[in-house]
Amino acid sequence: MEKTGNNFRQLDESLFSDGYNLCNMFLFKGFTQGNLFAAQKQLYKVIDEFNASFLKRAEVEVEPAECRMGCSYCCHQTVLATPAEFFYLAGFLRNKFREDVLQSIIEKAKAKMEKTGTLKIDKLLKYKAPCPLLHPTGGYCRAYQARPMACRIYFSKSIQSCRDDLNSPEDDTVFPDLFDLPLRVGRMLNEGFHARLRKEKESIQLFENTIEEGIFVALKDGIFEKWTKGENVFKMIKS
Repeated sequence: MEKTGNNFRQLDESLFSDGYNLCNMFLFKGFTQGNLFAAQKQLYKVIDEFNASFLKRAEVEVEPAECRMGCSYCCHQTVLATPAEFFYLAGFLRNKFREDVLQSIIEKAKAKMEKTGTLKIDKLLKYKAPCPLLHPTGGYCRAYQARPMACRIYFSKSIQSCRDDLNSPEDDTVFPDLFDLPLRVGRMLNEGFHARLRKEKESIQLFENTIEEGIFVALKDGIFEKWTKGENVFKMIKS
């Protein structure tokens, strides 16, 4: 089921092309917020369909994923996503939540960003704290339908490995036991998708940032327009 060796290059090239062409299906009509959101929604639909098929096969041929509703260990680690994903997420949040709930999410994002914004990448990837979108009592994502690609392709074979990773952030020998193929498929689709964005607008920021900064920045009024004009609206993560 898992591809190995020389198959990887062919798989990567095919997935990259799929991501590029998917984005192009919408952006050839023009680089507008509506077209970008439609493209992002379709990209998520494609990866979700792949994941459903993969997990069904894994349960029979390999081993089942232990991810379940209410399990939120992975919702405490660093989540990186791209500006296009953040703007799509921001649109979802605006449409779903009342102003008071939205402000609560923004405040949580700001509080976490104040802690993670000064960290270099090595420390950032080890930092553990609840995602601003994690429901405070229910243990579920409040924006599940619009969650970034990184969250959609994260499937664990062992809940215990996720628990150990959360409880031992400084131990480099402890890490979640994840399925490799969904990670690879999602990453390469994303790279092709953003290659098409880069062709359309060479000056726009497309590097990844933390979900807390993404939420805090993307929900500001007029920020999408500034981004499309090439302004640096997101801070780069320190290397």
